[in-house]
Amino acid sequence: MKFATFIRNTVLTFALIAGVSDACAQTGAFVPVRKSRPAPSPNTTIDATTNWTFRMKSESVVNSPIVRLGDVVVPLDPNIPGWPRMSRSAVGLVPVNGKAMRVDRQRLTEVILNAEATPKRLYWIGPDTTEVTYVVAAKPAPPSSSVAPSSLVAGSSIQHANYHGPADHGPARLNQQVAGHTAMKQTTDPIPQRANLDPQFAERLIQWITLAISRSDASLLERYDMQIDRHQPAMQQLELARGVQSAEFVNTVKPGPGLLRVVSNGLEGSIETELIVTLEKNPVAIVPIKSIRSGNRIGRADLTERPIPIDQWDESYCTDPIELVGMETRSNLRSHEPILRSQVGKPMLIRRGDLVEVRVVNGAISVTTNAKALGDGAESELVEIETLEPRKRLVARVVNSSVVEIVTRAPQAQ
Repeated sequence: MKFATFIRNTVLTFALIAGVSDACAQTGAFVPVRKSRPAPSPNTTIDATTNWTFRMKSESVVNSPIVRLGDVVVPLDPNIPGWPRMSRSAVGLVPVNGKAMRVDRQRLTEVILNAEATPKRLYWIGPDTTEVTYVVAAKPAPPSSSVAPSSLVAGSSIQHANYHGPADHGPARLNQQVAGHTAMKQTTDPIPQRANLDPQFAERLIQWITLAISRSDASLLERYDMQIDRHQPAMQQLELARGVQSAEFVNTVKPGPGLLRVVSNGLEGSIETELIVTLEKNPVAIVPIKSIRSGNRIGRADLTERPIPIDQWDESYCTDPIELVGMETRSNLRSHEPILRSQVGKPMLIRRGDLVEVRVVNGAISVTTNAKALGDGAESELVEIETLEPRKRLVARVVNSSVVEIVTRAPQAQ
């Protein structure tokens, strides 16, 4: 009896399932199906070593009032973790009256950090701000139209911005565009263009250029102080640079402004531009060829010249070898280190402990005695002495080697 009941319940259950499936098929209803979880991306780890670099677009045109992150920035690495989701993050609402909306890096940084796990550091290249303009989407053309399907606005909620920046062209096209744009600005706009690079990236570019110059002429940066204005328009062409191959002066190297031809490695190929560089000759200091110990005389053969950077210059450095020849070192001089005026002096004629002859001059009367020097002294310097008999300390002026002199006031007639 129990077995027959079990068989009957089982048959009813299968019949009920078959009826539901047929009903769903006839009505068009969806039957919930458990979907398999997609395989994880091979690069989804965000830890303390993660660094992201984004490029700001100079201007964007959107077809939706909602401005999203993917409309205004482009990641240098398109495979960064979570970028498809981050690109959908809303940045703001653009005015629908045609006025441009300005978005700065600070707002975009907050959007990125709120949309994804925080990386170790965010790097930015390109302009500091971007302008976003809203344009109403055109109606789709009929199938017979010659308009390409790619020009139609997609039905997705994410609209792709039209970016007309310098990074969308090759190096040759880039140079022509910048040159033409610069010429147009000079005739229509009295305010000169300024490169709007990230300050840290601009300093890195200048370091690459300096290193390239030192590879070709190591002494040039020792002889001259070089200044490169990072706001000059030609610097904008190096926005996508990732290293400098060479940097050579177009004309003869001399103080003042000059042209420097820079060839760099870019994200889209080689980039060549000419920068305006200002050179200022470094001051020259006198340095010893080899180390000289204290108490030695300096000869002309012991000295040479060395340019010193302006930011390291000290007004007490000796600049003329004539003022050093024949002098005696007061302290040890290191090889090729600038000589301070306080480190040299006249040769010592008397040393501490020497027995000296003391001349006491009083008008036409001169008395000679002996004494012991209590210090060192050069010519015309004052030194303390002590007479032998009787023992008395006096101050005398050094006249010659082992000779000092004391001048007293001559007696006056009454």
